[in-house]
Amino acid sequence: MKRLLGYVNIMVAIGLIAIAFVGCKRSTHSLLPDRMQIADNVINQAIEAGDFPGAVLCVVSRAKDAQSMGDILYLKSYGNRQITSGRGINGEFIPDTLPMTTDAVFDLASVSKCVGTTLSVMRLIEDGQLRIDDKVECYIDGFVEWQSVPAKRGEPVEHKAITVRHLLNHTSGLAPGIYVPSFVERYSKWGDVDKQNLRDSLVAYLALDAVRKTCPGETMRYSCLNFITLQAIVEKISGERLDAFARKSIFEPLHLENTWYNPIDEDDKPFAMDAPIVPTSVDVDGKILYGEVHDPTARIVNRGVSGNAGLFSTAEDLAVVASMLMNGGELKYPKPGLLGFLGLGECVHLYSQHTVDTFFNLTEECREHGRTLGWDTGSFGDLDDYQQVISHTGYTGTSMQMNLDEGIAIIFLTNRVHPIDKGSVGRIRALVTNIISSALVK
Repeated sequence: MKRLLGYVNIMVAIGLIAIAFVGCKRSTHSLLPDRMQIADNVINQAIEAGDFPGAVLCVVSRAKDAQSMGDILYLKSYGNRQITSGRGINGEFIPDTLPMTTDAVFDLASVSKCVGTTLSVMRLIEDGQLRIDDKVECYIDGFVEWQSVPAKRGEPVEHKAITVRHLLNHTSGLAPGIYVPSFVERYSKWGDVDKQNLRDSLVAYLALDAVRKTCPGETMRYSCLNFITLQAIVEKISGERLDAFARKSIFEPLHLENTWYNPIDEDDKPFAMDAPIVPTSVDVDGKILYGEVHDPTARIVNRGVSGNAGLFSTAEDLAVVASMLMNGGELKYPKPGLLGFLGLGECVHLYSQHTVDTFFNLTEECREHGRTLGWDTGSFGDLDDYQQVISHTGYTGTSMQMNLDEGIAIIFLTNRVHPIDKGSVGRIRALVTNIISSALVK
């Protein structure tokens, strides 16, 4: 009997220690339920108004120990992930409604720039293979410098090289993008463009022919071409395609099971056929884009793997990425069973705090142009400190925002381009962000 009582006392003590440990590492934040009900109403009203068919909202706080996965304070789905499966022979939409779920996989569009490409660049910098101020010409042969156009004959011509920094903060002077039909037609004289390597042709175009509109470092011009150039640099250094490098270096260490690129010419798909993928637009041939990136440059030219777009993910996987970044580059995964309950686990040190700080640092140049390295700055709403919020949006209706002071991330994913590219999410995103800020309790 004494032995049994001793065993019980030990188990009670272990339980109390575990509870205390778990309690001490959890976030001190919470959200007022009545305020979040208002956010629900705003999102549902937007769905009823036709702004987008569905959405997933996730709010995650930084763990108190700045190591563990943050607490998901709110995770909810709204509306439908699909309302049609394509067009019929007469051009009409075929009704096919599927409800939105919290595990839905979204085409992240330009959120790919920060979660895929920027994190890959950070990895190369930490590994001593790349510098932020390296010239692009060091990695892409023949990449021409910007040069001035003299106002008068005889005036000297100025030259300035484009660097990795200029690509990351969108001050390279490159145009926002390419017009895909014209680009494809340019190479049609060489034969069937579907059988050509347009990826390499695009890199050659960026190196030799693309106009440098402004002097590097002087003007911020948001450009997909900047991140396609960064993709070429990552691939040149690593010897791997961007999707393979990002999977090995970022997604697998973080245990992200639902974050992937889809190389559309390959038979093996990174997702199951019944995966809850959110389709985007119905194509010109009446086919719905399901698991194929919406962005035409990423889909048609770069064949699904592109530095500017092409990444698919879920709200919960993005919450893991946000937790890692808010922790300063690391994330602790609990061991299975009792050891995990006691707080023991494996810590993944993906980046150093210094690297994260460098990419999020608001230098004078960043303040002038409104960009950090790879990210946008400022809150989507009106109630956050502008100087302490890092964010990014995606064309398909996706967004990710991290308030570094508060240790709160807001992930709001919608399918505003389904079934046609006429939806709107910007104002609703701001309204929801304001409500969350007002609902936050420390």
